[in-house]
Amino acid sequence: MKHSLVLLFFFCLSICPAQEGPIKVSDKVLESIKNDVWIPFMEAYDQLDSQKIKSIHTKDIVRHMVDQNKIETGGDYLENFGGFLASVKDQGNKLGIAFAILNTAINQTEDVAIQSGYYQLSSQNKGDTSLVVRGYGYFNVGLRKENGTWEIWMDSDKHIDISEDDFNKCEIIYKL
Repeated sequence: MKHSLVLLFFFCLSICPAQEGPIKVSDKVLESIKNDVWIPFMEAYDQLDSQKIKSIHTKDIVRHMVDQNKIETGGDYLENFGGFLASVKDQGNKLGIAFAILNTAINQTEDVAIQSGYYQLSSQNKGDTSLVVRGYGYFNVGLRKENGTWEIWMDSDKHIDISEDDFNKCEIIYKL
């Protein structure tokens, strides 16, 4: 039996194509995603702009909140997200978000990408003199290029315990 498994292993190696190295994502694609998704996302938090946050998501968005074991989709999710920003604004509070990109994968036609990384959530409540970091999360987003613009079609995240130093050690960091 052991001999058969060894032969099967070597047979698979002989007929399977060699593993290719990782695909290099161009700086042009990374910059395009940054400008189409991450800058408007951070601006939407900064300005508490529910329309801007909705505009960077596809209409068929799938949102997975890992810590809550919950999935929301489409217009319901977008209305809830927009409503969250509006309620923060109505309360006279402020929000901030920053992103650290750990990995970007892309398909060969460069119109679908997945990014993973950390986000840093900040808020300024009544009595605070400035934005205060409230916590960190780990995210995975699916991005799709539609009509020449990158949009989020899948978003999954969960709370994570990292330090500000851990966040700031990342190579790609987006802050306003």
